[in-house]
Amino acid sequence: MHRILVVEDTPAYAEALERTLTLEGHEVILASRAQEALARARAEPPDLVVLDLGLPDRDGYHVLRELRARGVECPVMILSARSLESDKVEGFRLGADDYVTKPFGALELLARISALLRRARGSGSAATGVIPVGAMRPLADTELRERYGLTERQIAVARLMAEGCTNAEMAARIGLSFFTVRNHAEQVMAKLSVGNRAAVAALLMEPVANPEKRTASRGTATRPGGA
Repeated sequence: MHRILVVEDTPAYAEALERTLTLEGHEVILASRAQEALARARAEPPDLVVLDLGLPDRDGYHVLRELRARGVECPVMILSARSLESDKVEGFRLGADDYVTKPFGALELLARISALLRRARGSGSAATGVIPVGAMRPLADTELRERYGLTERQIAVARLMAEGCTNAEMAARIGLSFFTVRNHAEQVMAKLSVGNRAAVAALLMEPVANPEKRTASRGTATRPGGA
């Protein structure tokens, strides 16, 4: 689950964004003014910010400028009715990671948010030099069917869930409706006996034997003069 700060002063948009993002499993923090947004970002550091430009006290550019000046490096998506190229260029110049114009499609918005979160997660892992302990291999489709009773469609959904795809992204990639994919995702989690999407990836992998240990064992067994 990711924490997303939504900075939007129009109640209809704010409520729609909160409902959509919550259904995707995210924690949503709402702010309707620039100063409120900066205070919330300081008190509850977000994983991503969805930022409107037309705020009542200061514009969204001010919020973006202040966030970057304070060292907030999470992705920022500008969501605005301003569609001029100059507005977009200014947003990117100040440090925005994406710019979406209103009105927007929910599926596209969710796909963009998911991509930004994945990119940020990948950058964080590379920066810290995190290396998985032990080699892992993905389970084959036949193993997933035998071990968990997954159908072909559920296997496809499970693998996309392991990649971090949202329901919207999976629907687009598999060619099914959003609600059908959501049902498949719930069935996958039930069959794998997990309570959240993050746990799915771990069950689609298993450790492989350490090749160095196998080599050492063979060497010990064939060593001349061994006891």
